[in-house]
Amino acid sequence: MRDIVLLAPSSAVSSDEAGIITRFIVGGLLLSHGARRDASVTLIVDNSSCIQFEGNSMRNVRPDEQSLSGILRAGMRRLNGPGRRRIMQGITAFGGSLEEVMRRSKGVKVFYSAAGGRGACLQQDFTAVFQYPGLTRSMEELLLRNGYTPVHLGVKGLIPDQAVTILNNLADRSNP
Repeated sequence: MRDIVLLAPSSAVSSDEAGIITRFIVGGLLLSHGARRDASVTLIVDNSSCIQFEGNSMRNVRPDEQSLSGILRAGMRRLNGPGRRRIMQGITAFGGSLEEVMRRSKGVKVFYSAAGGRGACLQQDFTAVFQYPGLTRSMEELLLRNGYTPVHLGVKGLIPDQAVTILNNLADRSNP
């Protein structure tokens, strides 16, 4: 299972920057012929609320930015109630933080910081954490303390929507 996490401020979800978040979701979950059944993407907004996309149960999710922006706006409206709230089939909104996601993570634990790292073995289950607009030093320290290792994805720094696509390509090549 590929658990992919993006930390982002709520201001980015409802602004012109939402395209980066929607492209991150597409890069993390969607293939040219459908959704990755072995992947989930969790958007953690302001480290207090989550919108989760589960590839094995999503239906009728279009890869265009306008459709995904609408789903994100619907998710943001549902974040204020108790428990898990369904946005669409396979997409839910709920209260949660990175610490809760880290407690549930399985397999290899990696994060992308754009500043080095090492090649990761992604032949098994993994949890990957990204932050928009960039990984803060305090978040990097938290991830390191919790057993996450930085992953190297290229010579130049990438924005999260580019980095998640490269990470999935590496994982696809690692698995027979």
